[in-house]
Amino acid sequence: MNTTNKKTVVITGATGAIGKATALELAKNNCAVIILGRNSEKLLKVKSEIIQVTNNYDIDAVVADLSEPKSIKQAVAEIKRKHTSLNALVNVAAIFTKSRTENSQGLEYTFATNHLGPFILTNELLDLLKAGKPARVVTVSAPSTTKINFDDINGKKKFSSGFLGSFGASKMMNLMFTYALARRLEGTGITTSVFHPGLVKSDLTKDMPKLLYYIFKTISSAPDKAAKMLCSLAVDKKYENSNGTFFKYDGKGIKSHKYSYETGLQEKLWTVSEQLSK
Repeated sequence: MNTTNKKTVVITGATGAIGKATALELAKNNCAVIILGRNSEKLLKVKSEIIQVTNNYDIDAVVADLSEPKSIKQAVAEIKRKHTSLNALVNVAAIFTKSRTENSQGLEYTFATNHLGPFILTNELLDLLKAGKPARVVTVSAPSTTKINFDDINGKKKFSSGFLGSFGASKMMNLMFTYALARRLEGTGITTSVFHPGLVKSDLTKDMPKLLYYIFKTISSAPDKAAKMLCSLAVDKKYENSNGTFFKYDGKGIKSHKYSYETGLQEKLWTVSEQLSK
């Protein structure tokens, strides 16, 4: 991997399987890593493990609950107190829930965590990323085909979980957000891409129906391969100009569902997200 200068990278979901493995990989590659997670105890444990394995002491742990805009903004304020620039933001954190729950603002939990959280965090850190250019934003998603119900984006009228419900919609939002962000970042020195890690063993699927959980657990792979690729997308010079690209776990660019490329819908999602961020 080509990382000549020490890079500073923020990564969310650092206590989960992919996030932790990626943070470890970044630390091995001499990056200063700022790990985010909502559980302070777990976060500090991960920080300690990374330092122990890599002997890289440039690891900072910041508590952030991505389902809560206030918590995100507090985390950003903490990052800005310590850093004047960033080289990459890696949005990994995601949840899968069986039933509808709400955050403190009355927003559906999957939508708030998987889409609105990364949307707010990314926009709040853009000035630091511009200061650290060339810089990158990488968001973990999946090749979702689920269309967004803009009339019920909060799932109050009808809620269903899973790949055809709230989770699938949130992954479509990740794709649309990346493509809309790519347009806004043209010429700024920041690029953004989206990454599909494939089926990876993680706690994300623990709330799935038992049969589906068992099947996923059986055919999923360890997070190491995905982490290496995600690390490359974040800091390797090879991917410096990859703006608005959808990558899969082997580093090859792929096309997402045609619905995700509809710019009118991307802009509609952006507007709704901005309104809900305030």
